[in-house]
Amino acid sequence: MSDMVSIVLPQLVLWYDSTRIQTWPAIMAKARPEAIYASTRAFGKEFYTDRLTYSGHSAADNMSKNLPGLETRRSRLVLRGIGLLEKTKGGYRVSEHGKRLGEQYQIDPGGTEWVKTLGRLLLLREPRTRVLVKLLSEPGAALYFTDDGWWGGAIRRAVIKFEDGRRFLPFNDRLDESYNLREAMNADSWWALGRWRDHPLLEGVDDCEFVGQAKERFSLHALSVPLRGACEVLQFLGVLRHQADRCWLDHDTAAEVFGMALAEDFGWKETGHHKPFYEWLTHFAERLRVDTGFIVASELRNMLRAQGFENPDREIAQLESEGRVVIEASDYGQSRHGVGLYDDPGKQLIKLRVC
Repeated sequence: MSDMVSIVLPQLVLWYDSTRIQTWPAIMAKARPEAIYASTRAFGKEFYTDRLTYSGHSAADNMSKNLPGLETRRSRLVLRGIGLLEKTKGGYRVSEHGKRLGEQYQIDPGGTEWVKTLGRLLLLREPRTRVLVKLLSEPGAALYFTDDGWWGGAIRRAVIKFEDGRRFLPFNDRLDESYNLREAMNADSWWALGRWRDHPLLEGVDDCEFVGQAKERFSLHALSVPLRGACEVLQFLGVLRHQADRCWLDHDTAAEVFGMALAEDFGWKETGHHKPFYEWLTHFAERLRVDTGFIVASELRNMLRAQGFENPDREIAQLESEGRVVIEASDYGQSRHGVGLYDDPGKQLIKLRVC
């Protein structure tokens, strides 16, 4: 018998201006990694703004409300966001995901590594984004706006059309009209939950349903605004394409940007880039090896993450235990070389042999 739990989905906000996809990474770059913040409001007021919204609430509230992840509140499971902050004794602290996003933005704010990391977190950890992208991942699917231009016209009437003639209005919350995003999420809630399925709070659970904070049905109110933010990230990376009133997902680019693991998760068609971890490790080890024979562990880790392997160190450790990888030598590097293999500062530089 399967165990099912109800998970509350609060309002999704992400960042206020959908086009400012750097909002969260820039904030994470300023945050103090070891500090504990009394609340998400306190975090937002320190690093974002203390101005008030039109309703009289702190503008920091909405901006920071989707930074934490899965937690228990008043004996209910609540999925607040993608987990850039994590609950700890005394409040919240920046999670490992938040630290990585901030570090990548700080190193190269004009680059794409932080954009890929943000996109991957949304695709792995934000159910509404996951389901919208899954729908657009069906062969021939496209989202049509009511006006020409990116996200143009009446978004409530935007429609996804499929090759078999089906029509889907993702942002329409009227009960008497077409299938919407909430219905699609309810059809496969466990898949929509993404990486949160492995969270300790869900140990022994193998199914879930999403509910609202005050009502059984979670709200789709103003959902198109934050989902546009998520789509801005994907468009920046070339994963979403747009022409006139039509938006579609480029399977090949999506697989190239996010790697094999996500390609399999969303059903993106096969490309020549899909190889197992062992082959990618061999390829990048040769590519990154300098004349001294050493490889910068953080560079190897980042390249493997770009192919969809969330924890390359764990994968390397497994291959090492099987005798398929040998760390022949290691050494300290410089601060620019980042975190060493297995979080060991003495392994910033490694001589790695793939057997």
